[in-house]
Amino acid sequence: MPEIVAPGDRLGERYLLEAPLGAGGMATVWRATDLVLDRAVAVKVPAEGWPEDLARRFREEAKAAAGLAHPSITGVYDYGEDDVTPRTGRYAQRRRVPYVVMELLDGETLAARLERGPMPWREAAAVCARIADALAAAHAAGIVHRDIKPANVFLTPVGVKVLDFGIAFTGTPGGPVLGTPAYVAPELLAGAEPGPSADVFSLGVVLNQALTGDAPAPVAGALPDGVPAQVADLCRRCLDEDPGARPAAPEAARILAAAAGVQLAAFPQHAQVADERREGAGDSPTRVLDEPLPEPSGESAAASAPVLGEAPQAGPPQTGPPPGGRPVPSRRPLVIAGAAVGAAGLAALLIGVLTPDSSPDAAGPSKGPAPSGTSATAAVTACSVAYRIDGSWPQGFQATVRITNLGTAAIDGWRLGFDLPDGQSITQVWNAGQRQDGASVTVTAADWNRSIPPRGTVEFGFLGRRDGGGGRPSRFTLNGGECR
Repeated sequence: MPEIVAPGDRLGERYLLEAPLGAGGMATVWRATDLVLDRAVAVKVPAEGWPEDLARRFREEAKAAAGLAHPSITGVYDYGEDDVTPRTGRYAQRRRVPYVVMELLDGETLAARLERGPMPWREAAAVCARIADALAAAHAAGIVHRDIKPANVFLTPVGVKVLDFGIAFTGTPGGPVLGTPAYVAPELLAGAEPGPSADVFSLGVVLNQALTGDAPAPVAGALPDGVPAQVADLCRRCLDEDPGARPAAPEAARILAAAAGVQLAAFPQHAQVADERREGAGDSPTRVLDEPLPEPSGESAAASAPVLGEAPQAGPPQTGPPPGGRPVPSRRPLVIAGAAVGAAGLAALLIGVLTPDSSPDAAGPSKGPAPSGTSATAAVTACSVAYRIDGSWPQGFQATVRITNLGTAAIDGWRLGFDLPDGQSITQVWNAGQRQDGASVTVTAADWNRSIPPRGTVEFGFLGRRDGGGGRPSRFTLNGGECR
């Protein structure tokens, strides 16, 4: 596909393009470096001959995701437009090129996972619980995704991300039906306006496909033996032809999480959504273009973005290993950003290599006292720590911590110590264990992430309570040695 940009180009005098990572029908995703924050990002730019309204779609996609602070929704950091110098044989006139800057994710799409066959029911329920939880947050903000399908769900080593809000704002009454036909609710095919229940129908198709391994279908197939009755019943309810008979997304998330044994964070953006509410097709229509978005309720991912090469925490809290109970295998990272692609809206898949962190959020040398509860030592451990706030609300916040092994030998078993400032405390942690004594926190490895290979990383996340300010830890010790 002809490209309108090339390696070495700078967009907005900030994003240095390195290499194309994947392409779809209307857009290409590039690996790039944010020269201001010194981090790796994914930048989506249109393909040659893009439709004139694509800039508006890009802008609304960025506004949609930036207004949602949820661990299972892909972070969008920036939107911009820049004049691109004409390139011989590509186009004759200088053009204003729109672009969207997104986070990099490490893992694979649900579509790629299902190519290997159906999931165990518990794993399928856990993944779909997180999709439903992300939808609950979007619906509470008045946003309908409109294209839930396995290609728009990304599985990372620490959770799930819902991708591509690119068509969430493009519908107008009487306009064409957008989305992938096999996952579209029947009322949309009949001309109804998209509502939250249409997303729940798509969720039901995805759940049925994950459980059976069959092609997507608008009715529940014969489920494998062992699937609990509550999961099978929920799948059938999601696929009901009557939008009013389908469960709301928060109810679906709660039932699936309970069945799978995973915990979902209680985020304020959907705390006020009554679980018993029935959301019909016309209850909360998709916003039309240029309609103002609600103000975000807390810090968005863009407010304190991940560092270079960081794969952001992507799933709701859980106290055990990832869905299915298996440790995450080591693999070459697959980097993805949701791309607006073709009539089917397929997400672009792209291969990339992530690099160690370097960011203002990464803990550097500290001259303060060692945290209480950790050994004061002159030793320096070959490691770095990145601490990121993913979202905040009155009296609470969510954070992700990433540890990078900068040494030449693997770390087998890790223990991270730090002090939480301003009267903060941890209320729930996932992908690790923890104890807190006053301000001092010690986080220990889980069974499935105890080993950190050279240049490798591990992540854990937590929910916290705060009675005072929003300060961050300034010093970290790993196995008793200070990280730099």
